[in-house]
Amino acid sequence: MAAPHERGDARGVRVSSVRIEGDEITVACDGRATAGENWEERTGVARGKRRDDGSFGELTAEPGEPLGSPHAPNGLRYLSLVALPAGRRRVYYEAARNDGAHDPRTELI
Repeated sequence: MAAPHERGDARGVRVSSVRIEGDEITVACDGRATAGENWEERTGVARGKRRDDGSFGELTAEPGEPLGSPHAPNGLRYLSLVALPAGRRRVYYEAARNDGAHDPRTELI
């Protein structure tokens, strides 16, 4: 699998959410560039296409920087997307607060 983002896979990648729509797979994954960023992973998105045999091939990271909290040290991880009735979605994630602690959060999108 490709890294979720260029700076964030040196210490591993965790897949936190998978969505399949038709022949496309979209994956949210978080990672960190250094051991010092432990607990401060940031989240990227990767996509792939269904192969002729029905499996999915290599995932390709979306361009740009990964998503992070606006509050230093910018951790945003464990993103999970849940489909709701009428086409709505709810996203759950953990993000750094302005005091550096982390909170679980949720939003309707």
